[in-house]
Amino acid sequence: MAPFSMQNRLNRKEKSAIAQQLILPCIPLGATTINHHLGVINQEDKWTYFLGCYPVYSHAADDNRMFRLTISQLIDVGLCRQIEILNTFGVSKSSVARSLKKYRQGGIDAFLEESRKTRRGGRVLTDDVLAKAQKLLNQGFSNGNVADELHVKRDTLRKAINDGRLSIKALPEECTTKSSRNTIDAEAAKYMGTACTRLEERTVAAFGVCDGAPVRFEPCIDVPKGGVLCALPALLMNGLLNGAEQIFGTLSGYYRTFHILILVAFMALCRIKTVELLRGHAPGEFGKLLGLDRIPEVRCLRSKPS
Repeated sequence: MAPFSMQNRLNRKEKSAIAQQLILPCIPLGATTINHHLGVINQEDKWTYFLGCYPVYSHAADDNRMFRLTISQLIDVGLCRQIEILNTFGVSKSSVARSLKKYRQGGIDAFLEESRKTRRGGRVLTDDVLAKAQKLLNQGFSNGNVADELHVKRDTLRKAINDGRLSIKALPEECTTKSSRNTIDAEAAKYMGTACTRLEERTVAAFGVCDGAPVRFEPCIDVPKGGVLCALPALLMNGLLNGAEQIFGTLSGYYRTFHILILVAFMALCRIKTVELLRGHAPGEFGKLLGLDRIPEVRCLRSKPS
């Protein structure tokens, strides 16, 4: 029987070793070694990749898109491993994995499409769009609402505000925010209760001197569920308060009958099914919807005659 040839006697590891020796490790002087046959060098703000002594890829040093495309191609064809790219360039593992996945799913076109989207992004905020955005900001709309209305990214709008292309209308000095009101409401708890900021009105109401608390709306922003106020005119026109005191009687103290009825109506609009669930809402913030400092406590509502 004829002896086997040398090629047939080679195992898989020996064949792989011979295949790697087909390219001599002649990486140019000054290049950074990625592995035994692949290197990279940065000269004149340009990255050049060498397979042995032959340049195979190059791109500008600040071109991150081409960098991610190049390393994805090198990994995909088997010239290097992900760990070698991580050790050489100091990039994150997740970034390399995302780029490789993107290349394997969409090829070079996926990175070219990314470039086209980047070029189009600079023309999103045209003069016409900027004018509309400034008009909405002047009317008091929030950045998020303006971005949604004009179908632009919120980060794009924020950058336009930061670089001066758009300006936010300054709020009046007397206008309060949710955070500032929370601080004031917490301080009021030391005296009469959480969010009981109208001390004089509550005192005279306790002695029966006044006929309930007057409704007084204050300039506020960031009021939770403030949209229910849009329904208040419709509720009044449909007779929400018509004959209220004749039907339910007159309440004495700080809260009057119409306060309670409007509160219950707002609870229905906010899908708050029982008064116990009001404990999950800031009493001071809900009170702003009624033109008061706060809403009644649950036990107070339960004690009112039905």
